[in-house]
Amino acid sequence: MDKIDNRTKEKIILSALTLFSKKGIGKTCVNEIAYQAGVTRVTVYRYFPEKRELIRATMLRFEQVFEKGLEDLKQNPQADWVTILDQIGKDLNALPQGDTFARFDELKRLYPDVYESIQEVRMTVLNGIFDHFFAQAERQGLLRPGLNRSLVHAFFWELAINFFDNPRFKSVGLSDETTYRVITDLFLHGVFISQSTEN
Repeated sequence: MDKIDNRTKEKIILSALTLFSKKGIGKTCVNEIAYQAGVTRVTVYRYFPEKRELIRATMLRFEQVFEKGLEDLKQNPQADWVTILDQIGKDLNALPQGDTFARFDELKRLYPDVYESIQEVRMTVLNGIFDHFFAQAERQGLLRPGLNRSLVHAFFWELAINFFDNPRFKSVGLSDETTYRVITDLFLHGVFISQSTEN
């Protein structure tokens, strides 16, 4: 796919995400997505022959933010994890904002197979991020003494995997980026020794 094709595909995905965030998945039609993207309906179907494929590509956009963070960690194993986590937060904030919980809940009801495939991607990526951080912290002696890896993993998993699925996170009225930052702060400061306590 050339650069023009990639840009067109990206416009379609971001337009769909914007409309899904505003109206919901079920109430958004392909004609509206095409209009929002500045392309024809035929063009949308050229890239996404079925609406289900477009929905999957669009909702995977959230997971791709985390995938990019994991890729950055793999390419640079000594990368500062606070910087990587901050970048993930910024990339999440750059996506169209809306009621993320409602969208994933709607996805689960309308397209359960798509929801499950996205959950599989999420689990793989988040496990990769956790394993990297935990292993690096162990090597550098930055783990708080006496922490049980399995318990920390369960805590991380509960927070991270439910980030988009737990209505309690949305009910406090914070943006996705703010909620994400609170979750990462809890994890970083509850699990790792801060620089100030090392000295």
